[in-house]
This record gives sequence, structure tokens and C-alpha cells, in this order.
Amino acid sequence: DWATFALGPGHGIQLRSGRLLVPAYSYHIDCKECFGQLCKTTPHSFAFYSDDHGHGWRFGEFIPNLQTGECQLVSVDEEDGSNVLYCNARSPLGFRVQALSTDDGAVFHRGQLVQRLVEPPHGCHGSVIGFPAPLVYVPTASRDTAMPLRGSDRRQLPGAPRGGDSAATPSPTPFFQAPTWILYSHPTSSMSRVNMGVHLSTFPRDAESWTEPWVIYEGPSAYSDLAYMELPYRDAPVAGGTAIAFACLYENGMRSPYEQISFSMFTLHDVLQNIPLTAAAPRHGRGPARHRGKRRRRSCFIS
Repeated sequence: DWATFALGPGHGIQLRSGRLLVPAYSYHIDCKECFGQLCKTTPHSFAFYSDDHGHGWRFGEFIPNLQTGECQLVSVDEEDGSNVLYCNARSPLGFRVQALSTDDGAVFHRGQLVQRLVEPPHGCHGSVIGFPAPLVYVPTASRDTAMPLRGSDRRQLPGAPRGGDSAATPSPTPFFQAPTWILYSHPTSSMSRVNMGVHLSTFPRDAESWTEPWVIYEGPSAYSDLAYMELPYRDAPVAGGTAIAFACLYENGMRSPYEQISFSMFTLHDVLQNIPLTAAAPRHGRGPARHRGKRRRRSCFIS
């Protein structure tokens, strides 16, 4: 029994199989009889999906255990060749909720609170976008090889889980699947909708893998939506390679988050230059998290 439902907001995705997925949420009626009025409803995230190019649609099951609302989805490839569907959802519980599906959105496993990603009171919409891990240039005696960052190399990157290969340089392999990283945009304060920031996860299964934020706009800000691009880059580590870049649309203003919509562009290099090198628990104050070290912070292009 649904009291109401809504889509997104933001973007949907298409899987390699052709399946179309649209994130959604519904307020489920938990109790109907309270003096003739709806007594209690709770929000739950789920996905609509279509396997016939949008002619017919079905809806999957709710994230079962936690209150979740507005959400977005990412198809996550993993190094072992497996794939999971990742959902990141708004929650009134003080933190974001993430959940995984192993059947392309028909059923989500139990959600978990992501304590590195705080929510303001009553929550706020956030955006997630997936992209293939960047390639690292590995010269060999016989030929030049491009490989995804992995093992001990990955542990030097923000949010990477411990463990993995012990060798400093991975051995070339003729077949590999570049793992998916995720970028997330959202106001960074737990007190109010202020200071739009982006976080990075290099291992999305792990709720502890999220970095502290890079604040791209200081001031009132609210809803956002991310897009991933590959730009020609003559200095790419692989000849003919591309530069990973992102675009972000977000609500913001001087006194209120809803005065205007701004557009920002930045590259993955900008993200890596402006976030801490290790994941750390978020601050719960009004202001943005401070960045460790003496690196010079760069700003993104805002229009």
C-alpha cells in the first residue's frame, strides 16, 4: 500500500544488458485507521526497471530495513569480474543509506548507514555517479601496458580498503575489469543545507571507504546532480587516452539554497588534489571539513 511515490530526482541509468533503471521512493502506509485518516507512513527507496526499451515497466522491492527516500543508482564493476547495483539514498536518520542489489535492481539487500556521509535535519537529496578507475601506465620489457590502479597502488588512494596485493607493481595480465569508483555530491553540514561538497569512494561496497569532502561551493546549497565525461587529453598516461571530468548542477545562493542553479566542471585530478589522502570520519559542525596537509586547494569552474 503506497500513500504516494516519486522518481529520483536526477538521472537514471542503463545496464550493459539493456535494462533501464529509474530510482524512486514511496511512502508506504503502515497504519490506515486513525479516525478515518492515514496514521503512519514510512519512506522506502526502490527502482523501476524495463527490459523492453521502456515499453513496459516493473518495480523492484523496497530497501527492507531502514527509512530511505530520494536516491540514485550506480552499476559497479569489481576487479574479480562481478557486478553489483549500488543505491545511495536520502535518510532522516542523520546519515546516508547505501544498499546493494545482485539481481540488477529487482531486490535490494539490507541497507547500511554510511556514517562518513552526514545528512542535515530531515535529509537532502544527493547525487552519485560511477566511472571506471583511472589507468596507470606500467612500462614492461616487451610492451607498454595500461592497467587499473589496484592492490598496494590502490591503498595509497583516498578511501581504499586495506589489504590486497603485496607487490609494489602489479603483474601485467591480458584480461582485467577496471573497477568502478563513485563520486558523490551533497551539502557537507549535519546542521543545515550549506557547503556543497564532493566525496570519493574507490571501493563502494565498503561504507567506510568514503573520503572527507572537497567543498566546491561555500554557502547555502541543496539538491545536485552529477554527470561523468571523458575529455580528450593529450597528456594522458596512455597514448590516445582521455581525461576524466565531471559536471555538477546544484541549487545554491547567498541567503537561501534556492536562489539559483549553478553549473560546475572539474576533473578527477582536481578531486584528488583537493580531498584528503585517507578517509576519515566526517565533522558534525556547521562548517566544511578542514583539509589536512599543506597542499594548495584549487577551485572548480562555476557558471
